[in-house]
Amino acid sequence: MSLRDVAGERVNIIAERMQNLPDEFLEKFKNELRSFLEGLGGSQQREEFLYLQKLVQSRGDLTDKTLILAHRVQLEILVAIKTGIQAFLHPSVSLSQASLIDIFLYKRCRNIACGSALPADDCTCEMCSKRNGFCNLCMCVICLKFDFEVNTCRWIGCDQCSHWTHTDCAIRNVQIGMGSCVKNGASSAEMLFRCRACSRTSELLGWVKDVFQHCAPSWDREALIRELDYVSRIFGGSEDPRGRKLVWKCEELIEKLKSGVAEPMACKVILMFFQELEADPLKNPESEEGGRTISPQEAFNRIADVVQEAVRKMEMVAEEKMRMVKKARLAVDACEQELKDKAREVAALKMERQRKKIQIDELESIVRLKQAEADMFELKANEARREAERLQRIALAKTEKSEEDYASRYLKQRLHEAEAEKQYLFEKIKLQESSRASQSSAGTSDPSQMMYSKIQDLLKNMYNAPSKAEGQSSDLHSLGAIP
Repeated sequence: MSLRDVAGERVNIIAERMQNLPDEFLEKFKNELRSFLEGLGGSQQREEFLYLQKLVQSRGDLTDKTLILAHRVQLEILVAIKTGIQAFLHPSVSLSQASLIDIFLYKRCRNIACGSALPADDCTCEMCSKRNGFCNLCMCVICLKFDFEVNTCRWIGCDQCSHWTHTDCAIRNVQIGMGSCVKNGASSAEMLFRCRACSRTSELLGWVKDVFQHCAPSWDREALIRELDYVSRIFGGSEDPRGRKLVWKCEELIEKLKSGVAEPMACKVILMFFQELEADPLKNPESEEGGRTISPQEAFNRIADVVQEAVRKMEMVAEEKMRMVKKARLAVDACEQELKDKAREVAALKMERQRKKIQIDELESIVRLKQAEADMFELKANEARREAERLQRIALAKTEKSEEDYASRYLKQRLHEAEAEKQYLFEKIKLQESSRASQSSAGTSDPSQMMYSKIQDLLKNMYNAPSKAEGQSSDLHSLGAIP
């Protein structure tokens, strides 16, 4: 399985295959995609990532109903491919599956520190109503990107709709330029910012002044140089004398900071310069209303108007910043709480995994013990079988030998009996012969035929004795075969 399979195959098929893959293999997927997003592999990896992104964005089957079936790692990979943000692959960032699905479907801000539901603040402008993932609380109206920098001139906020734009994007897209601004009934040309979301303009000098008054004391040397550079770029095309003076002053302070001037001194100088710029129209002996000299009361009224306008803008900026800080703090607290919950879940899973591992080790040891016992019993059974076969052979041999001995003794016994009977018959024959001789001498008939028949019977008995012994031997063999 490859990243192309994850980006192009059906969700349920990939989820089922990922269920059977080890964690090491899934982590390899995430590391491979992380290297694509870091751009360390050259043009080939960039082209491969663009192909994956186009493949994911062109799919119509990736809905909330199908994504709810996705594997956790599969969903993180799909979100990272679509948004191009590698933070979703980081092990320390663990969003819920519902949040990942909302981010993928442009229902939630992809900025993890923001995480607002879209459209933010239920904004109905064209930018927010399209629901293309844009969040007016933390993203640039032009490039649709976000970062975590606050209290800086890098971002320009619209006074009317509170949408934000990168300074570089505004300069590049000619959203900053000279325009007519009406103050206290008088019109003057100065540098203005035109918001792409609402197409209304905001003056920049007062905004830059407010940023420096609130944030400059906390900047270090590098931050102060960077912010002065932003101001000089914002007012670089200014045709207003105050704008040109501000550019010259910023360039002068940048050179002084690089040569070693302390940051508090430079900060004090730029703040005093802003106050001088605000007082410039009052120092001019000829006003724009026809060259007449203004009265002290009118000057005080104008100063009061300027102060009230500055306070109003400061309050708006402070309120907006406080709202953003509060929302970011809530998001951070939610993330921290979720991280703690995930950490507890991970600890519980680790304990459960350790317990299962101990149980598996115990079962494996029992299996090994039973296997050893089985091997031992099998060995003993083989030995007992061989011993039984040996004893059976011995018993069979002894049985055969005993049968032979019995047959031999029986034959000997029968032979002795036959010899004895023969001897008896011979004695009897002799006695009969003697009796017959005495009878023959007395004139009785010759019994030779009777004697001949008796001898034949005697010989038959002698010949039948061995066959009878063999029959008994076979009977003994048949009896010995019975177990």
